[in-house]
This record gives sequence, structure tokens and C-alpha cells, in this order.
Amino acid sequence: MRKGLNIRAIGGASEKAKKEIKHDIERALFEHFDSLSQKEQEMFIQFERAKSEKELALIQLADRETSRLMQEAGVEPYSVPFENFHIVSPDIYKKLFDADTVAASFCVKQGIIFNDERFRNNPVYLGISVFHELLHLKGHLSIEVEEEESASKIHGSLYRHGVTAYSSQQTINKNQFHFHFSGLHEAIVSEAEKQFLPKLLDLPELALEKRWLNSEKAKNLKKKIAIEKGIPEEDIIWVNEDGSDYEDFSYRAQRKVLKYVCEEIKKQYPEQFKDSSEVYKLFLKAHFTGQLLPIARLMEKTFGEGSFRLLGNMETSNESGILHLESLQKARARYLRESLKEK
Repeated sequence: MRKGLNIRAIGGASEKAKKEIKHDIERALFEHFDSLSQKEQEMFIQFERAKSEKELALIQLADRETSRLMQEAGVEPYSVPFENFHIVSPDIYKKLFDADTVAASFCVKQGIIFNDERFRNNPVYLGISVFHELLHLKGHLSIEVEEEESASKIHGSLYRHGVTAYSSQQTINKNQFHFHFSGLHEAIVSEAEKQFLPKLLDLPELALEKRWLNSEKAKNLKKKIAIEKGIPEEDIIWVNEDGSDYEDFSYRAQRKVLKYVCEEIKKQYPEQFKDSSEVYKLFLKAHFTGQLLPIARLMEKTFGEGSFRLLGNMETSNESGILHLESLQKARARYLRESLKEK
């Protein structure tokens, strides 16, 4: 494997088969276009637009910052080449993906695709989205590899990605596919994305955009939108000049759950953590390393037995985030009551 790319392969397949899967993913990263099928290559040649100098600069910044976070987590960083980022026409994007999405990353194909309709005139939102998808792409990756009895066909499937855990191939074959920690995964990534925004706006190429967002008019428009939509003002990334369009950080309910969890763990262990941001860093580290045991132990000793499993059941919908916050608040109150009884 080349420096920086670390893929874990598990399962009953031979070491040779596991190496083949790893090699394919490595090639998708470093020789991205050549690794695509002929149909995919033709699609991008026809429908992908060239990236501007400004867009290349913000991609470079996002790549550098995600690599810095990897390094802080003790993981070997690596860069994703410019050619792995595809900005395509809205018609093509909408044929490929859900209408509610604006960008998508693929850890096996090592590429990220953006809907040009949402980003052509909004480099700030593009920069945030690049960072978000890069964090997904650079997260911990475990692949389950199995072979058919004839050993002529290899099956590779996601087993772990970031903190998300997927069901095994045996379960999938029984039509019992499931996965856990998807809500926590998005909360971790979205919180890091929010912390990235000030650095993005300091990019010289975004000087005009920063001046606009810091203007009194933009601030007043954000305040108005926050009141009308019932969202925190600091969650608004960008607003246009008449306030008719805006972008905000996603997964608000999941971030609220993560913030609550970090604050309560900090209260439980004041000698170990000086503030909740230090607890958050453990979650971010787990995103890059795949090591969930340290945060699982903290959860169980702060919210009680079964609380980490409860957190793992949180999905990406707003309703799921709200329900799991209530459940964790009840679990914390119950744990504190029982702790007082034992004293």
C-alpha cells in the first residue's frame, strides 16, 4: 500500500483476495480515472466541467485540513488528487443520486461527485461540502472479503466506515442488512465541518465572499432567517443578497446529541477533560481509527449500561436525533440517581 492509505480487510477470503481488494481501492485513489469503467469515464468526459482556480484552491485547503485532523488522531495522512473530484451537470447528478443530496462520496471508488447547480455560484458552500465529503472519504475503512467456493469470484463489502458499522455478508445474504452509528457518524463529520468554516473564509480566494458574509446586511439577513426557520444563527453558512436563498449546516439534531454526550462525559470526568471539546476529539479520533472501545467505555460509565448501543441506534433523520437526545437524557438522570443510592 502507498504511504497514508490504510485499509483493513477481514473475512474468510484468502490473503491474496484481500490484497486484490486493497489494491483496487488504492488504484481508485491514486489512479482514479483509469480505475473507472469505460461507461463511467465516458460519462465524466461528457458531463463533468473543469474546476476553476478558486475551486482548486478550496479543494486543496479542505484536503490539507482533513489531513491535519488525521495526523492529530495518530493516523497517517494522505492527499486526494484533484481528478477524484467531479462537478457534473444537474441532470446527470439527479439521475445518479437522491434529489435531496448535493454531493456524494464513494470510499471504494475513492471519488466525490457534486451537483453543479448548487455550487457554481456558491464557492463557500462548495468548500464546506468538499471538506464534509473528504472527511467521509478519509475515515476508517474496513472491508469484508469473501470468496465463492470455486474461489473464482471475490465479494467485497463495507464492514466499517468511519464509526459506522455494517452487517456482515452472511446477514446481507439473509436479507437482514442493517447498520449502526450512522447518526453519530454524521454528527462527528458535521461538527468538524462547522469548525472548518472560519479557516475556509480566511482563504484569499474567498475574500469577496467573506466581506459579504461579515457585512451588516448579511448579518441581518442571517438573523431574520434564523428567526423565521427556527435555526441557530451560527448554523447559517451562507445567504444570498436578498435573503431568498441560504445554506446551513446539516444534521443539527445529531450534533445536539453529540454535544450533550460530550458535555456529560466531561462532567463525569472533570479531572480527565478540561472541556467538552476534548471529549469530541475522542469521537473524531474514532472516526479515523475505527477504535470505538474508548468512547464506549466512557458512555457506559456516564449514561449506564446499554447507552452506547442506544447511541448507535441513532439514525440520520431529525426525528431520530430528537428521540435519542430524550432517551440519553433519561438514561443520564437514571444513572445519576442510581449512583447517589450507592453512596
